[in-house]
Amino acid sequence: MHPKEIAVNFIAKALRVILIVLTLFLTVTAFLGGIALLAGLNAPPVEMLHGSPFHNWTIPGLGLALIVAGSALFATILLLRKSKYALLFATTAGVIIMFFEFIEALAIGSPAGAARVMQISYFGLGTLIVVAAMGMWFLELISAPNK
Repeated sequence: MHPKEIAVNFIAKALRVILIVLTLFLTVTAFLGGIALLAGLNAPPVEMLHGSPFHNWTIPGLGLALIVAGSALFATILLLRKSKYALLFATTAGVIIMFFEFIEALAIGSPAGAARVMQISYFGLGTLIVVAAMGMWFLELISAPNK
C-alpha cells in the first residue's frame, strides 16, 4: 500500500471515531438538557423568554430533546453502521445544533455566564461535526478509484 493511501486511511478512521464521539456527546447532552428544560431542572428564568415566540421552556425543551438529540442519535447509529448516508446525517445534526443555538440567541439573547458559554460551545460543537463530516467526505472523494 502506498504511503499516501495509508495516511488517508488513518485520517479517515480517526475522523470517523471523532465524529462518533462528537455526535454521541451531542445526543446525550441535548437529550438530558431537553429533559431538564421540560422538568424545570436548572432551567433559566421564564422571564428570559419575554419578547420571544415562546411562553415557557416546553417548545425549546422538546426541540432539544427530540430534534437535536434525535438527529445526533440517528447520525451516530448511521456512523456506527458505516452507512453511505452517515456523513449526510452527521452534517445535518451539526447544522441543526448550530441553528438551535442561533434561534436560542435570537430568543433570549446571549446573557453573560453559563448561557453564553453553552451557546458558543454547542455552536462550536456543531461546527466541528460539520467540518469532520466534510473532511471525511473529501477523503472519500480523493481516495475513490478513477472511473
